[in-house]
Amino acid sequence: MKFKQRRYGLNCFIFLFLLLNMSSAQNRKPVNPDIAKELFSRHNYVQALPMYKELVKQQPKSIEYNLKTAICYLNTSINKAAAVPYLEFICALPKKEEEDQFNLGKAYQYAYRFDEAIVAYEKCTKTAKGNLLLQAERQIETCNNAKELIKYPLDVVFINLGKQINTEFPDYNPLIPSDESFLVFTTRRPKGSGMQPEMDGYYPSDILISVPKDGVWQKPKDIGTQINTPLDEQAVDLTPDGKVMVVYLDHIDSVGNIYYSENNKNQFSKLVKFNSNVNSAFETSGSISSSRDLLVFASKRADGYGETDLYMMKKLPNGDWALPQILGNQINTKYKEDYPHIGPDGKTLYFASQGHSSMGGFDIFKSIYSEESNTWSSPENLGYPINSPDDELSISFTGDSCYGYLSSSRDGGFGDLDLYKVKFNKENIRYCIVSGYVTTADTMGPYIKKQIVAIRTDTKQLQKFTPVKNSGKYVMALNPGKYTLTVKADGYEDFNFLMTIVDVPFQPEIKQDFQLTKKTIPN
Repeated sequence: MKFKQRRYGLNCFIFLFLLLNMSSAQNRKPVNPDIAKELFSRHNYVQALPMYKELVKQQPKSIEYNLKTAICYLNTSINKAAAVPYLEFICALPKKEEEDQFNLGKAYQYAYRFDEAIVAYEKCTKTAKGNLLLQAERQIETCNNAKELIKYPLDVVFINLGKQINTEFPDYNPLIPSDESFLVFTTRRPKGSGMQPEMDGYYPSDILISVPKDGVWQKPKDIGTQINTPLDEQAVDLTPDGKVMVVYLDHIDSVGNIYYSENNKNQFSKLVKFNSNVNSAFETSGSISSSRDLLVFASKRADGYGETDLYMMKKLPNGDWALPQILGNQINTKYKEDYPHIGPDGKTLYFASQGHSSMGGFDIFKSIYSEESNTWSSPENLGYPINSPDDELSISFTGDSCYGYLSSSRDGGFGDLDLYKVKFNKENIRYCIVSGYVTTADTMGPYIKKQIVAIRTDTKQLQKFTPVKNSGKYVMALNPGKYTLTVKADGYEDFNFLMTIVDVPFQPEIKQDFQLTKKTIPN
């Protein structure tokens, strides 16, 4: 995974004294290998990594230090492909473990070196047994999936939301309503100067909220103490209308349960736990339809396929929820399914899966429900580069599906998982319908020819629109940007108007009327 977003209760305790000593030890040289070993044993890979990198510099032939440096890279979201040279050194030795070949395959896969990854996995399968053998065989499948998917890349652009939103710490799970009127996401940044990291080296997770102004996301704020605590809270879904947020908690007294919060003018209510029909086993995420009559959630149960599976609940005519039903093997696999999201139409389901045609780890898929046949369509991989050999868990779309929001660790980022806006170029080009009336202050208005000239200020692109002669009604389709509009008519003063079509929150329609005045005739 790009980032271990759920610890499932393992990291709820903070060992303050130990961490303080470890943090100060990292700033001293030479590096204390005992401290590095202790961090590694606690799965604190983010703090152990720089220490083992330094130890490798001091002892470049050390098998232990090379191997642990590689393991640290593979378990952080900094740059997993950087594990390659360390594992190549290990696997070139006469004695090596099957797991070393497996890890080298994973590092090659993260580096998009799929043929080399397959060779490493195949070497692993020659002697591996049990679960490791099954994993290596599955990874070979995902490498072949990846080789096919990258032949047909989507025409998309990734736009980093910038330092106003992103930090050097993990920022992930961006969720927006269809109109982009606000953004909620989960972060593991420190709340204050006195806060200490948890056992895994990261700070406790909290949920933040941001609103746009003039097309720019503003500095995010804490969503509030009615949701956030000193422990871990993670936003996992938001209804398309933005009215209900689903939250996963990693608390000492509540692990493996999902809750919901209702939104009133961007003020989210106190968390409410879903009933026992939902929270009866180990639940990780869920999604509610905008109509509030459908709930899809992820759970690991005895009637499942072995890992977390997706279940569905429908609301009965009396307002009660029916018993949950597993979605079946069209959606679920023997691998993990998670992060369901019900689209605005109430029948399109987006979800993350390690199965199906995954490129490696979790990929995002979509499936469409048929009420007539009570079946789900075959899941469709959203494609590359939305999906990658690493984990992609969720995507949140705008109402017109021209843009999506997701988290990723990419070149040029701020150091860990960042939030990105993805622009889909090939289909559904975004435009705003601007309409209204051009009138005059005298009775000649309906009988004169009028024209609107729109010039985009950054590209100087010019477009002309002609209102209907009798009514003066006009319609323009403008892409997001800043425009100078000039309304012209013979015998009338030009009417100049500056218009900005903002990208966030996007307005699919704008109403704007203009009234022209007659030119004054000089004496």
